[in-house]
Amino acid sequence: MRLTISRDLPDLGAVEDAVNGALDSLPLGPDSRHQVITAVLEAVSNAVRHGRRQGGRGWVLLETDVVAGQFVLTVVDDGPGFDPRACPDPRSPERLLLPGGRGVFLMHHLMDGVDFAFPVDGGTRVTLRKNLLVDGAHGGAAEGAPTMIVSTRRSAEVTILDLNGRLTIGVGDLALREAVREELDLGTTGIVLNLAKTTAVDSAGVGELVGSSTAARNRGARLVLANLPAEVPDLLGVARLGSLSEVFETEDEAVRSF
Repeated sequence: MRLTISRDLPDLGAVEDAVNGALDSLPLGPDSRHQVITAVLEAVSNAVRHGRRQGGRGWVLLETDVVAGQFVLTVVDDGPGFDPRACPDPRSPERLLLPGGRGVFLMHHLMDGVDFAFPVDGGTRVTLRKNLLVDGAHGGAAEGAPTMIVSTRRSAEVTILDLNGRLTIGVGDLALREAVREELDLGTTGIVLNLAKTTAVDSAGVGELVGSSTAARNRGARLVLANLPAEVPDLLGVARLGSLSEVFETEDEAVRSF
């Protein structure tokens, strides 16, 4: 599969659809599919935002292949390049509360191999590798709406925000930010984020969860999380953000904590 992505009007939904299509015939379980999608969207987002130089081409190239039992994705841009070894650890205390800076870290965590190359004529080539399953393993289409719908409910003095869809860059992260901001502007002091119907989370989504918690604390409010999908505690744990958010298994437990 070969896909060109415009830097000026990047369609990350089309990227996700294309990669899912390439995965449909491959032996990869649902969790691994989600990891591949999250990692490639991180790589493409970084290339779109940072991989540009004056006079360069206005697009990013994505290619996929199957090589030696691995699903291989390559993202190429013609930007100035960077030193991946110089990327600071987003888990360090001084960076833990920052909303961004976790993309490269999560790519390494989610994939079985991540390589960076810098061609002599400029640019960056990121290669992501995921081991394919054998012996009867099966894939399955990735689930989840391409958008995030945030609905509001009240329970006593607590506001419950139901996050339905994808908490990902340019989609759910912006919807969550706006919903939390509106509640804080109304003077709400107790907020539960109900993620029971959240279908995917990337580093931007994790960053927005941190940002929302911080914004609530700065306004004298309390924000907690409930019904986290399986991958969310994993991402929070890997990024060492679990201690920054109050997490409850159920909505009822979260509401009763106020």
